[in-house]
Amino acid sequence: MRWVTLCRIFFFAESSIAAIINLYVLIAVWRRRIDANAATYRIAITVVCVSAIVQSLLQCLTISIHQIHDNVYTFVQLGAVGWMRLRELCVEATQFLIFLMWEWIPAACILQYLALCYPHFSAIRRLFVAYSYCLLIICVSAPFASTFINEKTWTPFVHDSVRRVQGIENSEPVYAYGATTNIVPDNDNRTIIRFVFIAILSYIWSYGAFVVTTILIYRALKTDGVRLTAKTLSMQRRFLKMQILQGFVPLLVCGFPVVLFIANIVASTSMDRLTVIMTASIFGVPIVQALVSLTFVHGMKKKSESEHSSSTERRRSSRIA
Repeated sequence: MRWVTLCRIFFFAESSIAAIINLYVLIAVWRRRIDANAATYRIAITVVCVSAIVQSLLQCLTISIHQIHDNVYTFVQLGAVGWMRLRELCVEATQFLIFLMWEWIPAACILQYLALCYPHFSAIRRLFVAYSYCLLIICVSAPFASTFINEKTWTPFVHDSVRRVQGIENSEPVYAYGATTNIVPDNDNRTIIRFVFIAILSYIWSYGAFVVTTILIYRALKTDGVRLTAKTLSMQRRFLKMQILQGFVPLLVCGFPVVLFIANIVASTSMDRLTVIMTASIFGVPIVQALVSLTFVHGMKKKSESEHSSSTERRRSSRIA
């Protein structure tokens, strides 16, 4: 089996699974009865799921993979995109959605912190505060999603590199977009350095808020200053565990490929086909995040069903008495 065909099958399957699981979580979180105190958490899960579904469906269409060769960092589209006039927009959207995987993470933590420490805030106010922070990060990083869009004079070089590394025949079309750490006049002197700097900054802002609010939530749940019922306290602890798992998924799953990516920048080496390890890790994150959310939603369902059956049993007992 050809390398390109293998990549198409694998990444289409991976993204299809991610879209299906996230769709199931989205349906489950809205169909099942959830405590009124968890209404804003439902929104947080919904935002992450919708973002993951859009990202996965776009990946199913474009089947984008990464390639690092001779200090050129390339997005290669292996999907059926030849008929599309908006291929470049798909590249920008793919990069934008990848950033969103960690840029949405602080929202759920901020929501829980506000719910615990500022209970007098309305749900709308909590959502506004939480997502304003995320949108600020998104507005800073979004313009750099176009970093990989080529100038026409630079395109032949990028395409030739992709043909050699990926083994694409001359008779087959190539759709690829690349940038380099060097200043290249043929590519309007664009460089990937600013993109890397903004990506790191976005990562630090997102995980900085995530770590700080997680510590504050943990302390609030351990002290007597926050008075909660046993049911609400249990739900808050489960949600905190879900946040910690979801937050560290991109960090753990993408950690090794990102280290390779940074090491490649420093050493100016080539990963060639091994760069797909980074691609597989990135597009595998929505699957793990969805499974974590599903565990939380199922846990809440079991809890509510148990309480419902207990209350029903008590009513029956009182009638008999």
